[in-house]
Amino acid sequence: MRRIVFCSLALLAVSACARTAPSVSRTPDQVVTVAGTGQQVVLSGEMTTSRITVGNNTEPRHDLVVRVNGQPAVSGTLVTYGATRLDGRAGVMPVEANCQSTEIGHADRQFNCIVSLNGQAAGTMAFRASPVGPLPPVVGG
Repeated sequence: MRRIVFCSLALLAVSACARTAPSVSRTPDQVVTVAGTGQQVVLSGEMTTSRITVGNNTEPRHDLVVRVNGQPAVSGTLVTYGATRLDGRAGVMPVEANCQSTEIGHADRQFNCIVSLNGQAAGTMAFRASPVGPLPPVVGG
């Protein structure tokens, strides 16, 4: 009985200490057509998760970069809980990333982003931050 209690307490302690690990999550390149122009561009992105000091503790920070044809068009920090909208430009074309954070598990979050070009949705990107480092996004997550 003592062994069961000890193992249960050990598992509880380990799960309580789970934290989002520093990592980089990347999306594969997507060839999309810009609405209204017929122009094809390549969208790509990456989210870098780090830990920043806040008081006597650390918190995750999620920095996103969306590229159009390999050039940074949108960059900024995503909120850990909820929605974030980031705006930028690719030349004269407005680019927007609307991202929603979803909890997959303890210290495991997915960020689903809809990327718009010239005010029209053009592609989606998914990034994941987990306690064990880089993991693929959950489909439908």
